[in-house]
Order: sequence, then C-alpha cells, then structure tokens
Amino acid sequence: MAGEYLLILLFLFASAFYVEWKYKIHLYHSFKERLVITLHFFVLGTAWDTFAVWRSHWSFPGEGLIGVKIWLLPLEEYLFFLIMPFFILTVYKAYEHIFHRGKPLST
Repeated sequence: MAGEYLLILLFLFASAFYVEWKYKIHLYHSFKERLVITLHFFVLGTAWDTFAVWRSHWSFPGEGLIGVKIWLLPLEEYLFFLIMPFFILTVYKAYEHIFHRGKPLST
C-alpha cells in the first residue's frame, strides 16, 4: 500500500507524543539540547543509509512509499531518523517511570 511506511512512522510519532504527555516525560533540558541531539541522530543515520544505498547494500523498493526521493533516500527514511530516536527514548523513559516509579533503571 502506498504510504504505508509514512503511516507507520506517523503512528509511532503520535504514540510517543501521547506517552510523553501522559507520563510527563521530559527527554531534553532545553530546545537547544533537543535540536542538537536530534540533528546528531539525523546526520549520522542518513549518512549511514545513504552510503549503504549508494554501495547497494540495501534499497527501498517503491511499495509502501509515497514516491518522494531526496537524493538516494525516500522521504520516509529521513523522517525515520527524526521520529525513531524520539519514539525509542520516550518508550524507554516510560518504562523507567512505570517499572521503577521514577527512579533511574541503573539503581
């Protein structure tokens, strides 16, 4: 189905946003920190992916994509590196909150 990858990413983003709101999770101390960390994941992830596609280690067939490509990668892949770190960190912090009642997992 065209757009399936995008729909999955949007669902994960909305889920993480809801969990962040519900558990009052604050992943970052400031907007600057949020921007720097997000850009870090984005730059490293897209560089890795672009290199892998360029070297033919993997590809993105058209099924499930909306069809917009920026250089070698589909738009959804760029969104992946913006959304997934947020989703993963939010879920981790939610589990930390739920299972340890706000205490860090390392204690």
